[in-house]
Amino acid sequence: INVTMVRGAQSAGVVTFVNRSKRHSDQLVGIRSRVVNSKRSDLSVRIRKKVASDEMRMRITSPCGGSYESDSLVKTYVGHTRFATSSIASFDGTHPHQWSPPRRWQVYDLRAPRNGQKSMKLIENYICHNGDFDAYEIQGKSYALDSVQAWLEEVTSYEMPSAVDSAAIAGMVDILHCQCSFALSIRYAICLGLTTSKIGDSAPMLPTYLDYTNLAQFFETALDQQLKRTGHKLSYIAAAPEERGYLESLIISILGLELRENGALIPFAPFLTDIEGGATVAKFVRCVVDAFFDNDLFWTVKTFLHNARGSFGICVTSSLSAHRQLCLASRGQTNSIAFFPKSGVVAYGSEQSAVKAGLSFPTPGGELPIEPGDNNDRPLRLDLDDLNGEIALLDWGDGKNSTLPAVSAPNRHLPVYKLMSGRLNLVLYEESKGTEAPLVLHRRMTLIDPADHELMKALPSDSKDPILQDIRDIPRICRAIQDDWRGFSTDTSLNRLTAWNLTKCLQKRMADIHQKKMERQPGSVDILLTGCEVSLWLAEQFASDLQKAFPKLGVKAISSNKLLGLYGQDFSVPSVGFPYSQRSHDVKDAIMIIVSHSGGTFGPLACSNLLQSLSENIFCVTSEWDTQVAKQLRAMHSEKDHIVNSRIFTTDVGLRPAEPCSVSVAATQQLLTNLFEHISIVILSNPRYREASGAVITERDLEELERCNQENIGALEQIVGFDSDGRSTSSHTDEKSTELELRDAGAVWAKHVLENAKATVVVFIYIFATVTTGFPIARAISETIGVNKENYYYLIGFIDSAIFFFMPQIAITMIRLLEGRNLRHRMVGRTVVIGDCPWVAQAADAFLSKIFAVS
Repeated sequence: INVTMVRGAQSAGVVTFVNRSKRHSDQLVGIRSRVVNSKRSDLSVRIRKKVASDEMRMRITSPCGGSYESDSLVKTYVGHTRFATSSIASFDGTHPHQWSPPRRWQVYDLRAPRNGQKSMKLIENYICHNGDFDAYEIQGKSYALDSVQAWLEEVTSYEMPSAVDSAAIAGMVDILHCQCSFALSIRYAICLGLTTSKIGDSAPMLPTYLDYTNLAQFFETALDQQLKRTGHKLSYIAAAPEERGYLESLIISILGLELRENGALIPFAPFLTDIEGGATVAKFVRCVVDAFFDNDLFWTVKTFLHNARGSFGICVTSSLSAHRQLCLASRGQTNSIAFFPKSGVVAYGSEQSAVKAGLSFPTPGGELPIEPGDNNDRPLRLDLDDLNGEIALLDWGDGKNSTLPAVSAPNRHLPVYKLMSGRLNLVLYEESKGTEAPLVLHRRMTLIDPADHELMKALPSDSKDPILQDIRDIPRICRAIQDDWRGFSTDTSLNRLTAWNLTKCLQKRMADIHQKKMERQPGSVDILLTGCEVSLWLAEQFASDLQKAFPKLGVKAISSNKLLGLYGQDFSVPSVGFPYSQRSHDVKDAIMIIVSHSGGTFGPLACSNLLQSLSENIFCVTSEWDTQVAKQLRAMHSEKDHIVNSRIFTTDVGLRPAEPCSVSVAATQQLLTNLFEHISIVILSNPRYREASGAVITERDLEELERCNQENIGALEQIVGFDSDGRSTSSHTDEKSTELELRDAGAVWAKHVLENAKATVVVFIYIFATVTTGFPIARAISETIGVNKENYYYLIGFIDSAIFFFMPQIAITMIRLLEGRNLRHRMVGRTVVIGDCPWVAQAADAFLSKIFAVS
């Protein structure tokens, strides 16, 4: 949770399922826990406490003897942390979302030992979603979100639980997921399955819950007759087309004989009038039967994504299948799944680093037995294909019927992968390919334990003050980057290898410019940098320095969001107020450097895919090798070659959950400084490159820059108070360190900031004390010294009024006298003026604003 809070920490929610009671052990009920974070609380702590509290309350207060967890129930926790991008952070907008509250429907049990067993069950569906749900297509026509929301209220007979788009996804899941329930399957057929299914004023009036259940009785009668007559199991009929055809004919005959008299079809008649389009009774019956057998969890998610427009990182779970399944999908939003065979844990998350949490705790009850084989016992991670769209079904089987397939008949052509020593089935579907041939799954999976992978970093240790820890780490991180770049590190240097590949691209570019092999235009870009916010500010300073050093080169830094507007739309959308367009700048085959500390910010991540159509010379500067941006660039090369052809510069900072940026900014600036020196050395080493670039920087300049670069570590140690080995510098010197001087200055500044609050407290105490007692200070003094009240009554009142009026200023003056501060400072709100170059001012401003936001 701490890691996913990097994406948003305004609210959080978790849903889990338990058996309803020992008397109803086959009925699962959901326990949804949600909290909205307060300013000074830890969201991860609050949501964990809320989950534990709600589970305990469910065990105590549930009817029928209290809920419990059977030995066969695999425990699942589906959760989400939210940052409200287009709405307020409200409780009703917090995930997991549910449109329809639990409701009883007649459901057949595919697992039941007795054939044809059915019962009334509470059905509830939950979803968690990152991204945007914009529209949904029904029968070839697309409907916007607001139309879908209004339609869902009519279909389900429930008011919209929240105006957020994710709640509407839960509503669509309610309609689509109807396996083993004829009433729900009839509703699906009427609302989505027929040519007469539509949204809008021209749509017929929808039937009610009672209409669906009444008509479903005739479908159930037909199925019960078939099961009794043939002796087949329900799962056999589901997989046999001829048996389905027999069931359809049996239903049609029953409808023809009985429904003319009781009129159960009357509410459905308006939907069965399009004979030419195929909306006939026979078509309706076929649609219902197919939905009854096929519309499982995997089919539901697959169908929803096929018809939905937007970006989706979703997790879907249902009380009907939570005992054995969970479905995840990714399109335009990241999703990763990690498998820990020894502990029996499966973790998923929108942040790649989040799933490493499975490495951080001991296995309760000891490790599970592992089958021998390559990497069978090693933690592995699978990153879903968010670019082309991919769905993953996690199925851990069913103790009652272990042979029951993971998915329904239409999707049984898809390969099923055995993981966790055969304990888990994984079904994958790539939207763009519709993959049927089994892929070599292990080639897509990543070893996530640092003990197995030298380029993988562990999650940082928990810290009570992560901001302070980040600041203390700055000298150590910057020293490590310098040592790695100069070859002092004993480990494999990914940065030096990447610099070698950058050198090849740069040499080719310089040679082509010198030999005039490429057409140069005023807007030609040779080196393009991109990023968002703090990363972009650093990139802009780097581009500015590089442009001044080599004036003939075209060096530009452009926001990732602006690049997406220019190159990522059906038609170009140039940003107003900025001079960039496809005509003004030519970035074809340019050297491109994506700067993104997290490696998962939407704009830079999207650019890592988008820019591949414009250039093969793409590099990234990120916090570690294992980030989303780095993964996209590695995919440009084969599995064997992506290390040799490395395009990833890393600060090796790793995940930093603290919201204010400190060590990430310093480390990125350090790496860009080394990169600037490297590019300069490559160009200055060849006279032809000097001429082509118009170099004005000299070797002497680089020597001075490198001297300052190395001396900077000592300055950082003095400022931070910790050396590059992580030890406090107070033990190194008897002199007052720069860090202590800064702390003293900060204490003075803090007193200026807090004096208004302190003055308010003083004024509050004075007013309440004097008014309550009836003795303001002037009147109290006059009473004490025995001044004649009648002669000086108005004067005393005037003095007390003046004291009341000027009390804030008097309080501030008294506070300054007591604290020994200058009395002549203005008594107004404090303004911090940062006098430095743009990127420092912007980064410091962002740091300070974040500090105030979380303080």
